[in-house]
Amino acid sequence: MAVRRKVLRAEVEELILQRLLEAQWPPGARLSIDGLARDLEVSPTPVREAMVSLERSGLVEYVALRGYVVAPPLDAVHMTELLDARKVVESAALGRAFHDQDALLVDLDEAHRHHTEVLSRIDDAGSEDYALLNEHFRADRAFHQVFFAHAQNRYLRTMVENLSTYTHRMRQTWSGGPETFDGHVALHEHGLILEKVRQHNHDGALLALTAHLDGVLARSLTGVEERSRNGTE
Repeated sequence: MAVRRKVLRAEVEELILQRLLEAQWPPGARLSIDGLARDLEVSPTPVREAMVSLERSGLVEYVALRGYVVAPPLDAVHMTELLDARKVVESAALGRAFHDQDALLVDLDEAHRHHTEVLSRIDDAGSEDYALLNEHFRADRAFHQVFFAHAQNRYLRTMVENLSTYTHRMRQTWSGGPETFDGHVALHEHGLILEKVRQHNHDGALLALTAHLDGVLARSLTGVEERSRNGTE
C-alpha cells in the first residue's frame, strides 16, 4: 500500500508539473488542492504531497490565506545565477567523465541521436505540441545527465538534481511559438560538445559546454526582454 501511494503521488506530481510547464495557469493563479483532486480523480492527499514537492522546486508557492499559487517566472538575475551554477557543476562532471572517454562517447552519441529524433517529430507536428516539447526537454536534459553518469561522484549528481528543479522553472517561462523555440540551436551546441569528446579533446569539450550554457542564458534573457516589452510579465 505504501509503495502504491508513492507511485500515485509521483503520477499526480508529473501531471501537475506538465500543466505548469504548459503554462495552463498564469503566474499567481491559485491551485486548489480539492479542485485538482476532483479534476485528477484522486483523493486530496497525493495532491497535497505533490504540492509540497513542487514547492521545493520553486514552481509553486504557498501564500497565507490563499494556499498554493503558481510561482512567478525566474527573472534575469536568477537565470544568470542558475546558469553560472550549472557551468560550475556540469564542467566539473564533464571533466571527470573523461576518465573513460569511450564509454562517455557511446552514451553521449546515443543521447544526441534520441534528441535528434525527438526534434524531427516536433518539426512534423509543430512546436506548439506540448507533449513533444516535454520530450525535447527530457532529451535535452538526458544529454547533460550523461556527464554525471560517468563522473563517478554522487555529490555532483545530488547538486545537479537540486539545480534541475530550477531549470524546470526556467522552462515554465517558455512563451510558445516557433520563433522562441531553440531546440535545434541547443542540439547543434550539443553536437559541438560531442565532437570534442569524439576527438578526445578534454579542454575543447569544456569550452564547448561553457559556450552552450552561455547560449542558453542569452536566449533565456532575450525571452525575458520580449515578455517585458509585450507586457506579459
